[in-house]
Amino acid sequence: MRYRTDYCASLLVDDPATLDLGPWQLRYLAFSSRADDRRSPVLLLGGAFQCFRSFAGEVQELLADHPVILLDLPSQGCNLQLAPELCLEDLADLIAAFAEELGLPPLLPIGLSYGSALAALFASRHPRHCARLLLAGITAFGRPGARRLLEESLVLLDEGRLGEFAQGALTGLINPLRLDETGVSPVFRKALLRQLQRLGADEIERYRQNSRRLLAFSGFARHPDCPTLVLAGEHDHFTQPWEHAQFAAACASADCVLIHGADHLAQFERRAACAAQYLPFLRGAEPPLASPGSTRLARSQLAHLERRQEPRHPPRNRRARLRHIEGGEWPVEIAELGFFGCLLNGELPVGLPSRNWLLVPDDLPPQPLLPLRQDASGLACVFTHIDAQASAALAELVGATELPAAACA
Repeated sequence: MRYRTDYCASLLVDDPATLDLGPWQLRYLAFSSRADDRRSPVLLLGGAFQCFRSFAGEVQELLADHPVILLDLPSQGCNLQLAPELCLEDLADLIAAFAEELGLPPLLPIGLSYGSALAALFASRHPRHCARLLLAGITAFGRPGARRLLEESLVLLDEGRLGEFAQGALTGLINPLRLDETGVSPVFRKALLRQLQRLGADEIERYRQNSRRLLAFSGFARHPDCPTLVLAGEHDHFTQPWEHAQFAAACASADCVLIHGADHLAQFERRAACAAQYLPFLRGAEPPLASPGSTRLARSQLAHLERRQEPRHPPRNRRARLRHIEGGEWPVEIAELGFFGCLLNGELPVGLPSRNWLLVPDDLPPQPLLPLRQDASGLACVFTHIDAQASAALAELVGATELPAAACA
């Protein structure tokens, strides 16, 4: 491997180098303080909507101690090659083939969101190629509600409802109930919404393929053995803190750190707190119990972290109607209501259709939702948040109420 030694942020938009591995093309940029560097490089693997320029600050900081490689596998980032036949495990194996081909020493992967699943699989399937592992926004998609929302996003795209897809995706990435804590500005939210609304045909197809890989993933057959650090945004509803903690608990040698005042985009919302974890961990230091903006969970806490991410409580007015878009309406009682879901009671038929439902409360605009499970306790549902005005009204109602938490769907 020959590294570039002239790093500046503007280089992250240059055409990357390419490496052909059979039919697959990998695209990468590699930087260091010296061209021939035998130290273990940091490997940055981004999320579904990230590109190399997203990591300008991280590259600058990491180069003080390590070579840095930014890698886009097929259908990721700036790599436009489609690869519908490749599963997550196949992509993880391509990372190992990349390291083999270029003769790299054991890597230090940093995987974010979608990239976290790839980094974790790489570490577990190819331990000799991985020295240490850092993950944020770990995406295993075992939670039923998360899977239903991801499936719904694909159907919306198939139906050409890009605006509704974008609104739902935005709510997943940025928790609207925690904007005061996370400090996400209206300008940033609007910019991200516009980006999602303007996805081109190729970008949509890549999103489909990446999402189908996540939905097809049956879980980790084994977990990483190398030292691992998992960063979780304390308000992340998309990949929840307890899921990060359970992943860390399953690893041979892992710590889980809560990033205060952050949700799924922790590395952007609280960059200083995240960066303060990167370098000490990559140098081999144990994370401190607490540092500015973060707290390390005790090992005994990892398997027992609270799963109730938001309060669910009976609203003041429990009366509502459950309406299907193709006809049919039933009176229901809202037993529990939160921003992300609800529990309904009523005389409902068994075997309800899986989508195209609206909850119509007396004091709120109609709320699009998906049934999640129907049992003796009632009908548990998740809200899709594809209607911006309806979501805003629900957020105002839920955010104004401070009541004890109830079990979530």
